[in-house]
Amino acid sequence: MRHSFLRLMMPVAALSVAAACIILPDAGDSGGWRTVPESSSTPSTSSGTEVRETVDFAPGATLSLENDYGNVEILGWDRDSAEIVARGEEEPSRQPASARVSRGRGTRPNVEIREIRGGLLVRTPTFEGPGSPPVVDYEVRVPSDVALTGIRISEGDLKISDVFGRIEASLDQGTLTVINYSGVIEAAIGTGDADVEVLDLRETDSITITSRRGDIVLRLESGVGAIIEADAPRGEVRSDFDLGVKLPVSTVKAWIGQGGPNIILKASDGRIDIRSVR
Repeated sequence: MRHSFLRLMMPVAALSVAAACIILPDAGDSGGWRTVPESSSTPSTSSGTEVRETVDFAPGATLSLENDYGNVEILGWDRDSAEIVARGEEEPSRQPASARVSRGRGTRPNVEIREIRGGLLVRTPTFEGPGSPPVVDYEVRVPSDVALTGIRISEGDLKISDVFGRIEASLDQGTLTVINYSGVIEAAIGTGDADVEVLDLRETDSITITSRRGDIVLRLESGVGAIIEADAPRGEVRSDFDLGVKLPVSTVKAWIGQGGPNIILKASDGRIDIRSVR
């Protein structure tokens, strides 16, 4: 089991990286919010189309992230800090997901970071000017023990790897990929696929994944126990695990092994695959 050690390990001391972003200056206007202190972040600098910020971030803390247009990747590491890297589009290297998305050269991203009670909020401010909104891609590193709540993306892909704790994410349009994860997950996708690997599943965990238009792949370890509800009214449900019925079917409620935490999967217009991680 690749992931089991993560719940036991404690991250080590933070290493700072030269950074640049907008730190919101006023902590008094919104209750419970306060400015990220200068002592916990590196001096602000900027370079081309990329900005960076490294701030103190305790294991088990909460990260929320809001991004209208662009991809987000969140990775676990063994440091007591969070590194936020935001990149603007240097050139129109890929097709836009929407006609509204601008792929102009040399875009310097506008990023806001606030320290809230128990964690951080990172966001791209809502675009209000004329023309097309800019694309900002994020790469964020956090301690492996983390609560990823309020992860919201309008158009873009989300990839999460090597963390444990909690994931609460919503994507209007994009693909969700989760690798080497352990814990609770609640994910909702409008248009797009989900490929989620959950290891070291425990009685206190739960999994809920819904996609209005797209396929869902859930990867579990062989020998796992769970209570499954899988619904694909316009597609089919397939499984490497014995669900007690002849597959494929459009909907199924079943126990895997001796039962355990609840797993709810719904693909309104797509397929569901429950696969065993060998």
